[in-house]
Amino acid sequence: MIKEQFNLIHISEVMDQLDVSRSTIDRWRKTKQLPSVKIGKEIYFDKNEVMRWYRQFGQVRQSSPVLTANQTITIGYTTVSTHMWGPLIIKEFGFLEQELRRIRPKDRIEIKWHKAKDGMELIKGMIAGHIHLATFGDYALSVSHMISTMLPDYRPILLAAGGKSAKGDGFGMVIPTDLTLQSIGDLATLPIATTFRTNAEYRLRKMLESHHMTDLNIIHRSIEESMESLRQGRLSASIMWEPFLSLAHHQQIGKSIFNQELGLGFIANVVADERWALDHEDLVVAYLKAHVQANRLIREQPHQAAKAFALETGFPLEVVSRSISKIRWDAALYDNDLKMLNYFDPSKYFGPATPPLVSSEIRYNIKYLRIAAQELKLPNLPAAPIDGAWQRDIQY
Repeated sequence: MIKEQFNLIHISEVMDQLDVSRSTIDRWRKTKQLPSVKIGKEIYFDKNEVMRWYRQFGQVRQSSPVLTANQTITIGYTTVSTHMWGPLIIKEFGFLEQELRRIRPKDRIEIKWHKAKDGMELIKGMIAGHIHLATFGDYALSVSHMISTMLPDYRPILLAAGGKSAKGDGFGMVIPTDLTLQSIGDLATLPIATTFRTNAEYRLRKMLESHHMTDLNIIHRSIEESMESLRQGRLSASIMWEPFLSLAHHQQIGKSIFNQELGLGFIANVVADERWALDHEDLVVAYLKAHVQANRLIREQPHQAAKAFALETGFPLEVVSRSISKIRWDAALYDNDLKMLNYFDPSKYFGPATPPLVSSEIRYNIKYLRIAAQELKLPNLPAAPIDGAWQRDIQY
């Protein structure tokens, strides 16, 4: 037979000998040039070439620690913004466990979920190596990138988008319902509350600077404190985001203004350390498949998703439903998304203690998301960020 004559072995034999899944073999063929030949509908490999390739590949992978059986993968997340709630669906519906059982059927890999109070806590966990994959906001991603310019051993890489909202939808200034402001200039007489050194404060300062209003009275408060102060009539204005914008509307304690003036839209991001991702490609792809499936569930079964979100966060179901309906749940990266991410410079407003960015370009790698989309039999993603505006008919 041809296979004996040319020393060929079937793909199933390679899977058995190397103890890996079919998806891993396919991925190696596409991304690492594992030599193969297709005869009819079947895939074969030259046995000697496979072993030569694997010895070389194995030496590369053994240069850094690899996750093996009976170990742990830690997923970091935060619930401070609706845009970052995707991991809650992955966790609630067991999407990642399903993928890990499929690609590592002989391993017992524990999944730990680290709930952080904010993006900075997640970044610290990733720098320390305690968190392997995390979802946080656009400003936190910029801070993470800035830190990486000072810590060469930390290389955060953007893998996929989380929840997105267009300009005017992600952020707003909330004022009491009985207060009327005609223009941004009317803010000159009001104290404005915002969270300290965050996306919200950055956007507020950027807006004020564009109107030559840099000396206003800015108060630093948590968003929960601002909500309570608005409810009690002790605050005139606060910068907020979803789900708090929807909550303020639901409880009739304030109205949102100047949404357009507060800058670009908002985007959450799935991030890993680049070296960890390279050493654990199958786990990264497994997580991104779970991420895409979570997005699909939120889009197609919003009521079911809202119930899970409400249970986890404590927000009223009506508020959660309203909030998630305002957000695009799409993992694909667009040129406009990257422009939005590169809008931020954390060193700009926060004093000399914050070093300036060496490079403003956020690092990203679409390869893993492309593989995840292929394995889920979704339309092929291009090798580069998608041009133009969001494609409403195709979402990942």
